[in-house]
Amino acid sequence: MALVERNEELRTLNRLFADCARNRGQVALISGGVASGKTELLHTFAEHAAGKGATVLTATGSRAEHSLAFGVLKQLASAQTLPEAVAANVASLLSGDTDAARPDPVSIGRSRALILEGLCAALMEAAKSTLVVLCVDDVQFADGPSLQAVLYLQRRMRFARVMIILTEWALPRPTRAVFRAEVTRQPNTTHLRLAPLSKRGVEDLLRAELDTSTARTLAPVHHALSGGNPLLATALIEDFRAATRAGGGREKEMAVGQAYGHAVISCLHRWEPAMLEVARGLALLGDAGTPALVGRLVDMTAEAAGSVLEVLELAGLLDGGRFRHPVAKAAVLHGLGKADRAARHLRAAWLLHHDGADAAQVADHLVAADQADGPWAVAVLRHAAQEAQVADRLDLAMARLDLAARSCSDETEHADIVTQLLRVEWRENSAAAERHLTPLLDARASGTLADHNAVHLAKFLLWYGHTEDLAGTLAGLAAAASKPDHPAAAYLGLVVRWLAFVTPGATERIKSMPLPSGKDDPWSRAGAVLDAIRAGKADSETARAAEYILQSCRLGEQAFGAQLSALAALIHADRIDRAATVCEALLAEATNRRAVTWQAVLGGLRGEIALRQGDLPAAAEYARVAADAVSAQGWGVVMGSVTAVRVAAATAMGDHQLAATLLRQPVPESVFQTQFGLQYLYARGAHYLATDRPHAALGDFQRCGELMARWSVDLPALAPWRVGAAQAQLALGNREAARTLVSEHLALPGCRGPRNRGIAMRILAATVDATRRVSILAESVDLLHAGGDRFELARALTDLSQAHQDSGACEKARAVARRALQMAKRCQAEPLSRDLRPAREAEPYPADAESLSMDVLSEAERRVAVLAALGHTNREIGGKLYITVSTVEQHLTRVYRKLKVTKRTDLPAGLPRQLMAEDR
Repeated sequence: MALVERNEELRTLNRLFADCARNRGQVALISGGVASGKTELLHTFAEHAAGKGATVLTATGSRAEHSLAFGVLKQLASAQTLPEAVAANVASLLSGDTDAARPDPVSIGRSRALILEGLCAALMEAAKSTLVVLCVDDVQFADGPSLQAVLYLQRRMRFARVMIILTEWALPRPTRAVFRAEVTRQPNTTHLRLAPLSKRGVEDLLRAELDTSTARTLAPVHHALSGGNPLLATALIEDFRAATRAGGGREKEMAVGQAYGHAVISCLHRWEPAMLEVARGLALLGDAGTPALVGRLVDMTAEAAGSVLEVLELAGLLDGGRFRHPVAKAAVLHGLGKADRAARHLRAAWLLHHDGADAAQVADHLVAADQADGPWAVAVLRHAAQEAQVADRLDLAMARLDLAARSCSDETEHADIVTQLLRVEWRENSAAAERHLTPLLDARASGTLADHNAVHLAKFLLWYGHTEDLAGTLAGLAAAASKPDHPAAAYLGLVVRWLAFVTPGATERIKSMPLPSGKDDPWSRAGAVLDAIRAGKADSETARAAEYILQSCRLGEQAFGAQLSALAALIHADRIDRAATVCEALLAEATNRRAVTWQAVLGGLRGEIALRQGDLPAAAEYARVAADAVSAQGWGVVMGSVTAVRVAAATAMGDHQLAATLLRQPVPESVFQTQFGLQYLYARGAHYLATDRPHAALGDFQRCGELMARWSVDLPALAPWRVGAAQAQLALGNREAARTLVSEHLALPGCRGPRNRGIAMRILAATVDATRRVSILAESVDLLHAGGDRFELARALTDLSQAHQDSGACEKARAVARRALQMAKRCQAEPLSRDLRPAREAEPYPADAESLSMDVLSEAERRVAVLAALGHTNREIGGKLYITVSTVEQHLTRVYRKLKVTKRTDLPAGLPRQLMAEDR
């Protein structure tokens, strides 16, 4: 180690050496913190003195030889530089010592006085011919008789060529207080105190090993991490070099590694075991490590622990009572065995709990110990897990709940803890969470599972497709909810309604059970919304109720089911754009809170919404990301919905190979007892239809119908199976069968929404004669424009274009085809774009709606422009808006001028979509 910032002390020693050469004996006491460079300074001076011809005798105090009488003096006497006659004389004198060791190094017995007198005389004799320098390193560990000899010699060497240099640790309370006082009170004693290296000193140390630029860059950080301790600073240089050799690239400002950790341990092992014990106690307790608490942890008084902490502070190991770097903390704890460390953590937890510390602090020690000692510990773990869950620290919450569950002996409480663990783990890793179902089912069977926990069990039984167990659990919950005095009847009723709606195949037993309704709370309102959807009565009132639920609930585990119900209500009520906005906000919050499963569920739902908007690329991407976020096992039955969205989007975009690949992936059979199975069957049927397999398609659509009829949930918004079946019948040439199916579909109470009705009208047009086809398709276009599904609108416009072509209205056919093509391109519906290839050859539009602003148009002009862009004639526009044809022409003239176009075929197809967005 280089000698840095010790030049002043070295000059002082050289001056004392010069005085000693003039027959003026000197004593130098060098004090400094642990590894502060005392030994290096001592050795440097000893080499200088030897070079000047002095006889240099060296010894080192050792804790292991503390009780060995004259151990240090014997080291001095064994130096080869001591004249042989003197060495023999000293050895003979020391062998005659028979006094027992005395704790007081000042008081000397009669027989030992004779020995010391002889030793002193021998050294004085040697000093006549050469200057004698005695160097004792770590004098605080020297044995008592040797210290007696040092003091005896000091008192008699005033006018001798003898120099004594002692090094000691700078301690708040010196261990050899009497000896130290006796040494320092003598007039020929000089006390040198070594301070920690300054920032400049650390830079000088770095400069000796590294280039100037690197030294200047690293100096501030190395000084902060070493506290000016030369040993630690040198270790940091070694770590920097190791990092550089490992390919760290540019110079690292903080390369703290193995060498630094070893240096910390080296410092701690230089003193008595109490230093290491206190350091370990502090490392275990962390920020809670007060001297009193550390002392109690290591069975030491607060005063003694405080003294050791001061030593560590002086040594640069601590800064403000805390380790300067985590590597130091880890190194201190590394030597503990597993059982020893666990016992210490457990004791730390009890001490902190006894002192009223935060539950999180106590829980961290319990988890580290992997033990919870009694009911108090289980209670602390549960409280701390709740805090972690609120803070979205799911990893901490799971670790605490897992230990609480393993340590709890009460069966009811155990079931409660496992339920909470299932809920938390599902948010982060739904596949792993499934293992908790078995103990909860056992608890339900034994009657130790409370109703509020059975609610959560039912949700997860649905998720993982355990439909048989779900049926029994829901029956029990429905029975509890039907009791008027049950405090959570409304919430239980909502859960039962929701699960029965999503999994109708497993809920036959509860259809006749009465459930609470009519209360003015979020759960009852959500239940009423579900009832309205199930009855096919989703309307503006349903949408308002759904909005109320969404505005009054923050994303959370308890509210998640209600929020999903409200989003479903908006979808069924054809409030697609609003559903998209709300779902985006919830998805963003779930992402910020790192709730992986919530993200996946909301992402899958957002994909379904995008599909209903006709945004095929967005639907495919949302569903793909959602599917990738959770494993197939982790998805359970909901994988049916996510796969359905991906298949439907791929089919509409013409990627039939991807759709086929997705359909080859197995789904649980239990999927087909849920709504997700209906979505899956409908998407698969659409894929079969698009790939010229109408019989297979018809089979899937009819199976949808059979399931929905059996479950009494024949809702077009879930799966418009009759529309799909009608298309399959048309492909098979069965026009009458197709017309019957569409007519039945249009008569359903859930088919009042513009999107569902518009899709059905498009199919109906294909079943009637050509004279009626244009008017029916025009109505379909209007409905789909209002419904907001751009893909279905493009399909309707395509059919309308063909109908105009068949009726001889070629100009109108081309205008409508252009708009259909533009919309199909925006949806990336490649098959539809190919069908519209002739329109592609027509003259291009001068502008797109994306670059136009409707703000320049009046309200009346906007209405006329939109209908004109959709291909309606002036007379048709006048009839729809109840204005004269002349007024329509005047409006169109102003529209052309403001939008800088010359004729109606130049109006961008995007105008209807833009107006629709602004209206919302």
